[in-house]
Amino acid sequence: MDLINDFLAWAWPRHLNPISWYIRPLFFLPIAYFCWTRRPVWLTVTIVAMLSSFFWFPAPPQGQVDPKIAGVLEMEKELFADPTWVTWVTLPLIPALLGGLCAAFWFRSIGWGLVIIDGGLALKIAWTVANSGSDGLATVLPLGLGAIVMTAVIIAVARWKGLRLGPRAGEATPS
Repeated sequence: MDLINDFLAWAWPRHLNPISWYIRPLFFLPIAYFCWTRRPVWLTVTIVAMLSSFFWFPAPPQGQVDPKIAGVLEMEKELFADPTWVTWVTLPLIPALLGGLCAAFWFRSIGWGLVIIDGGLALKIAWTVANSGSDGLATVLPLGLGAIVMTAVIIAVARWKGLRLGPRAGEATPS
């Protein structure tokens, strides 16, 4: 147990680095690509990379921590340290979002993939603001920018490759 606590004590301050906040949403792009091309090994590697990305970057210097980011992370830490019904209800939404994203692109539905990405990030922003007040607004720029970049890249690649964003009128969707 001490090993886990030591690791968390080392990793948690690194999560305060804003670079990790901007990088993490962009992992949806390779996840979408590896689902589209049906490469489960690379998909797994990407998901592991995404889950570990919160401690890749150095902890910001003590005086340079954005107090709003610190407030959001403190709220998240409290939710995990002393779970409430909110924790137990919302925690399954994370793998559901990831599973929905993977399913949408695995079954070649660009439109549904975009709905899941943008809707999931919008829900994350709303959830964070609802649970941490004005500090939660610190998530708007990194998650909103991530959603805009991902949507633009996916639409640009789809148009470049001549792919449709949704099924044609009267076409059945894959079941």
